Amino acid sequence: MNTTSALVALAAGLFLLQGCDQGPKIKEEPETVPVAQPNVVEIRAVGISFEGSSEIPSGWTTFKFINASSMIHFALIDVLPEGITAQVFTDSAGRYFQDAMDGMNAGDEEAVNAAFGKFPAWIGDLRHYGGPGFLSPGLTGETTVYLEPGDYAFECYVKTNGIFHSTSPGEGQLGMMLEFTVTDEKTDPPEPTANVALSLKNSGMEIVDGALKAGMNTIRVDFVEQQALPSFVGNDVHIMRVENDESISQADGWLDWRAKDGLEDPSPVTFLGGINDMPEGSYGYFTVDLQPGNYAFIAEVPSPQEAGLVLPFTVEAAD
Repeated sequence: MNTTSALVALAAGLFLLQGCDQGPKIKEEPETVPVAQPNVVEIRAVGISFEGSSEIPSGWTTFKFINASSMIHFALIDVLPEGITAQVFTDSAGRYFQDAMDGMNAGDEEAVNAAFGKFPAWIGDLRHYGGPGFLSPGLTGETTVYLEPGDYAFECYVKTNGIFHSTSPGEGQLGMMLEFTVTDEKTDPPEPTANVALSLKNSGMEIVDGALKAGMNTIRVDFVEQQALPSFVGNDVHIMRVENDESISQADGWLDWRAKDGLEDPSPVTFLGGINDMPEGSYGYFTVDLQPGNYAFIAEVPSPQEAGLVLPFTVEAAD
C-alpha cells in the first residue's frame, strides 16, 4: 500500500471510530411540568355521624360531602379555639345549646336564659369557616375553602325529635361532630374556576358575574359582609328546589333552629348543598348539578325572606 492509500484508510477508520463513539442521536423531549391536582377530601354522613379523614394538608380543599343517611345534614366547619377539642366543645357548649332548646320547647324562658348563661368564656373565640351546606338524603355535594394549618371540626346540628344531632349521646361520646387537623404540608392544589359569582351581604345576595346553567355549576360566594345574629348564626348560602308556591315560605320557617320544628328532620324542601358561614371578606366555592327548573339561594337565618336573604332563580333547558 502506498503512502496516499494508507492515509485514506487511516482517515476512514478514524471517521468510523468517531461515529461509533457518538452513537445514535436521541431527540430530547421537553421537560414536563406536573399539573397541580385538586385536593379532594371525602366526608360521609352515615346515620347521625360523620366519617372522614382526621388529617389533611393545608391549602384549597374540596370537601366531597356524601349524604349516605336517610336524613338531611350539613357539615359546618368549626375553627376550634386553642386547646379546645371537639369533646370539650360538646361537653361545655353543646350540652347548653340542647338545654336551651329544651327550655324553648317547654316555654320555660328562665331555663333558656340559665342555659345561655352557662356558656364558657371561649365560646366568643369560636369561628366558622364554611363547609358543605344543607344536603338532602342520598345526594352528594362539593364545597371548597382555603384552610390554614390548625384544629377544626365538622358539626351538624339538624334535629331529630328535638335533639340536635351534635348533642353527645352519652358521657365521653361525640354527637355529629368530626375533629380534624390541617397540617403544615402543602400540596399547592389549584383554586376552583367558577362560572357564577355570588355576593353575600347582610341585606341580601346578588349574582354579580356569570349565569347559572343546566348541568354542573361552580359558584363563588364572596362574604362581603357577615353578621352575628342572636340565634348564633350568620350569613351563608344554600340551594333549594322550589317545587311550588309554598316552598320558600316552608323553608323560611324551617331554617330557624330556635323554633320547635326548626331544622327538624325531615326538611319540607329538597336542599342541594351550599356553603356555610365564613368570616367577612373571605370567599369559597360550591358545585351543584342543576336540572331545568325553579330554585332559590337561601340563608340559614331567622326569617330569611324578611331579611332579604332569599334569591329565587330559574334554570332553563340547554338549547
